[in-house]
Amino acid sequence: MLIILTGFMGVGKTTVGRILANKLGVPFVDMDYYIEARQGQTIAEIFDQIGESGFRLIEYQVLRELLEAEENGRMVISTGGGIVETTECRQLLVQQDQVFYLQDTFETSWQRINRGGLIQNDRPLVNANSKKQMAAKYERRIPLYEEASNYRLDVRRMAAHETAEVIRKMC
Repeated sequence: MLIILTGFMGVGKTTVGRILANKLGVPFVDMDYYIEARQGQTIAEIFDQIGESGFRLIEYQVLRELLEAEENGRMVISTGGGIVETTECRQLLVQQDQVFYLQDTFETSWQRINRGGLIQNDRPLVNANSKKQMAAKYERRIPLYEEASNYRLDVRRMAAHETAEVIRKMC
């Protein structure tokens, strides 16, 4: 089974994905880490060198590669929060059967990515945008996540292991 997790940055896609893959006994791929390993650069370095549009092209290529190469459909993939910004990525996601949109409030996601005011340097969009601008990105992406996913999970009141268990039972 191929399971893909989408949602805004800080929603818990990576944590949930690791737990879920472990429960299912299948490989787990975090697309951001995969891209960093493949490119030999951090996401921030990629953004610095080729900008967001260049990164989105790499993200599309990697998603396509993963979907084509996944071993008999047995994998959990955690996408980057902005994957839905690219029409071609959304088109690939729509063709899949198990795409889960993990939704939390912007404030909760902001607290996680901002870590109490200490913005992480590895999130170039956070470094380049104010909280208000990030909130606008969050709102703009909601319909894109909904378009690209088969399932929407409100994870506001669920721990990561609970979210993983809900998804496991749905698959």
